[in-house]
Amino acid sequence: MTSSASSSRTLIVLFTLVFFSIASIIWFYAGGAKSTYVLSPTELTYRYIDDTPMGGDTQGDVTTDDSGNVVLGCTLGRAYQWPFCEVAISIRDDVTKGVDLTHYHSLVIEASYIAPKPNERLRVYLRNYNPAYSTVDDPVSLKFNGLEYTPSETMSEYTLPLKAFQVLSWWIAGRDLALKHSGPELNNVPLVEIATSSTPVFGDHRLEIKSLRFEGLWLSESQLFRGLTSLWLVVVVVILALKYRQSRLTYKLERSRAERLRTINVALKQKSETLSVLATTDALTGLRNRLDIYEALEERITSRADRSCTVLCLDIDHFKHVNDTYGHDMGDRLLVLAADIMRESASGSDVIVRWGGEEFVIFCPKRNLAQASFLAEKIRWAFEAATWPHGELLSCSIGVSSMRQASIAAMIADADDALYRAKNGGRNRVEVFAESLIPADA
Repeated sequence: MTSSASSSRTLIVLFTLVFFSIASIIWFYAGGAKSTYVLSPTELTYRYIDDTPMGGDTQGDVTTDDSGNVVLGCTLGRAYQWPFCEVAISIRDDVTKGVDLTHYHSLVIEASYIAPKPNERLRVYLRNYNPAYSTVDDPVSLKFNGLEYTPSETMSEYTLPLKAFQVLSWWIAGRDLALKHSGPELNNVPLVEIATSSTPVFGDHRLEIKSLRFEGLWLSESQLFRGLTSLWLVVVVVILALKYRQSRLTYKLERSRAERLRTINVALKQKSETLSVLATTDALTGLRNRLDIYEALEERITSRADRSCTVLCLDIDHFKHVNDTYGHDMGDRLLVLAADIMRESASGSDVIVRWGGEEFVIFCPKRNLAQASFLAEKIRWAFEAATWPHGELLSCSIGVSSMRQASIAAMIADADDALYRAKNGGRNRVEVFAESLIPADA
């Protein structure tokens, strides 16, 4: 995957995540997370309860009118100290399997209440079952989470916050509860009770209930933002992990490529050096050949302040006769031995070049004409004294000259002229080029 393609995909993911986050927030505040649990009067079981089991004389019942509303009607008597009547609404027939109301925030009651005196209050109980303190045989063991409110005489909706419900103190006092169970609990509510107030007015009471519903959010605001934050963190971590992995792969690839290039460069350098040696070295004798010798010699001479230099042009006498008589293989052996003699006779500053065939040139940047002539005699004598593999004597002719007119080519030409005189003078001799020998009309 290329870097540009990876960056494009990352931008697409980020733009998608931004769009999703904004859409989720808009959806939430538009009410998309609302959850409603309606207690339908036609699907519930209602029971009438009053103070008669305690010796009271309250009389009443629970009925359903033509509109389907549940009507609690009773006349509170004076026989019991705390007279009451109530309607018990069973959400679940099995009290051990109630409704979890922890995700709801409000109970909305649509009802009307007519009492002997105005502004009378009603009590609402959300009864919670917990096997830690409740039993099926004891209805009172279901926790009383209670709240009082003042309804209207006309049909109206009232919203009761569930967080305002508190556990009745008399219920706590009558039970040996662990501290963790003394607070409100709404996680298993099978029963809702609506009763007259704890300080009722004697006389006729009429409660008409049209609807009950619990309202809440299946996803809270904090949960939404925690979820979005977690999603962003996961996406960012994944992107960073992928970027890190990609960078590691890129680094590994580049490192491998650099290693290959280094290997190739080393090989090319070796080949270049080999080719350079092959290009400038005579394959038979190992001496320099004449390729680029002018440039190399110019560098050596330029490094000297006086730019002095001498040169020897050497030719092996009657070498064609040797090749014709003993063959070219013998001729090659003689050339190799001749090169060794020149190496042994010359110094490290001298440059020995195989000029072609049996002709050699020795450049002497640090020798004057007399020293170069001495070197030429030394080489000539070494040729005479050597034992040659073909069993015969082998001599050489040498021409010597020095630098004039600041021209290497002219110096070589002068030495070649001297070599020509040596060969015409009988061979096996050294001739030194002298300007006095140049004709006046030259």
